[in-house]
Amino acid sequence: MTTNLFEDFLLNLGLTWTLAKFIPYFVCLIFGVILFRLLMRFTMKKWLKLLVLPIALGLPFGMYFFFYPIYQPDLLNTAYFPKILPEGLPSKTTLGVVVLPGCPYCAQTTAVMNRLAEQNKKLSIVYYFVSEDPESVEIFRKKLNTRIAIKSGIDATRWMLAAEGVFPSYLLFDQKQLKRAWHNTTFGVRALDELRAYK
Repeated sequence: MTTNLFEDFLLNLGLTWTLAKFIPYFVCLIFGVILFRLLMRFTMKKWLKLLVLPIALGLPFGMYFFFYPIYQPDLLNTAYFPKILPEGLPSKTTLGVVVLPGCPYCAQTTAVMNRLAEQNKKLSIVYYFVSEDPESVEIFRKKLNTRIAIKSGIDATRWMLAAEGVFPSYLLFDQKQLKRAWHNTTFGVRALDELRAYK
């Protein structure tokens, strides 16, 4: 999951992830209405109005959606429950981000996790590498906030099973218990807001 310039601006103002995701769409709708009203002032044949006005109304929204679509995880906060968990679960509130070296989606998580680490100082974030790759660990270390830990040389098999082979996956632990887990395909702004507010 990545953010764009508009979402970053709204997040910097202190808005929630959900509001930062959806406010630009409402702004686009307002622009569409303004464009619609401006075009209504022009004299046009009826058939041309029927063609042009709906396009003008939906154009800003459609263009924004084309470049920055809304995905299902942004609407629904769907978790999964792994059948197998690694041993030695964290005792304090921790979000485990299970990553695979060389995975482009895993590399894209760093900016979002950095922001989350600033939003919720009580939440510990730890990256778990399921494969030994010192070079990748070093790349992640340079990109991640110093508050975010990295662990490699772990029981990779159990972490891979906990992630169900989907990378990245996110596992929320509290007092050595799994509270929630999300795959990359189910992790969106709703999950981020839950983590932001988690105590």
